Amino acid sequence: MNQLLTALLVAGSALVVGSAAQANSLDKPGSLLLFPYFSNGGGPTSEGEGPVGTQTFITVTNTNNNFNQAGQLFVGTVDVEFVYINGENCLEFNRTRRLTPNDTITVSSLLDNPNAQRGYLYVFAKSPTSGAAISWNFLEGDSIVVSPQRALSTNIPPVVYQAIGAQGSNTDVDGDGIRDLNNVEYSANAAELHIPRFIAAPNSSLILIGLTGSRFTTIANFLAYNDNEEAFSGQVAFDCWDIRPLYQISGIFTNTFLQSTNHNPLESFGGNETGWIRMWGATAFSTAQQRSNPAMLAVRVDLTAFGSLPYGIGTNTNGDLLVLGPFYDNN
Repeated sequence: MNQLLTALLVAGSALVVGSAAQANSLDKPGSLLLFPYFSNGGGPTSEGEGPVGTQTFITVTNTNNNFNQAGQLFVGTVDVEFVYINGENCLEFNRTRRLTPNDTITVSSLLDNPNAQRGYLYVFAKSPTSGAAISWNFLEGDSIVVSPQRALSTNIPPVVYQAIGAQGSNTDVDGDGIRDLNNVEYSANAAELHIPRFIAAPNSSLILIGLTGSRFTTIANFLAYNDNEEAFSGQVAFDCWDIRPLYQISGIFTNTFLQSTNHNPLESFGGNETGWIRMWGATAFSTAQQRSNPAMLAVRVDLTAFGSLPYGIGTNTNGDLLVLGPFYDNN
């Protein structure tokens, strides 16, 4: 995931940012974690979602180990706010929890936010005294989707955003209450997302997250390559969050189409054709405004086994979490 970070990612479909000077692409702790997916079940769907009883366990860990006393608190204590975004209507639900030094917490989405069936969430650091969003690049996390009727669970890591300011400083530089992913408040997204592999199988899906605002529709362009380097172009439109099987995004991702191309017959995965994808935001629009070059996130997921964050190149500073109205954030 920091793979996005290492090249200053493009959330357009997948995610975060970091410094090109980093020695490797291992994830680094941050101040904001974006979990692309949570599910509280509710019945099988065309995306392969689990049956009733499915739930997601979300872990957040505070790796600060400073146990020196600061008034009534340890210096390494931080509050974290969980912001759940309902994938059906883009409304949010919030909870705040306190983490002491070296503390970790795992919550069940089904118990934590039972009114939303599925969507995404982000968790950011706050001052335990003022409640303001702060720079606290000590947060790490993980999530796993489990079902009582499945032998396998799905692990989907979060996208990590580091705060830009000094530790403990207020990250809301412009005072608008929005988490700006702009390399001023938090690290920016990538300009172009790369999904290094897709499989033309019914349960192979993309999670798509628009980072312009909850009332904006994002249109993303993509190039899909078959297993013999042939490229095929397409577009996909989505609102603030969606999960969609690849075959519903475009016929490009079906075995029937890929086998009709000049593909390599010796390359397949379990009898299914494979390839890879480039993706970037083209435009986003609401009833009031349109924005070019919108930030977005895209994550490939197989809801019977695993999820995979994309790689990213370039920088897109247009991402925000989360504008609720029809006008995008210029800051």
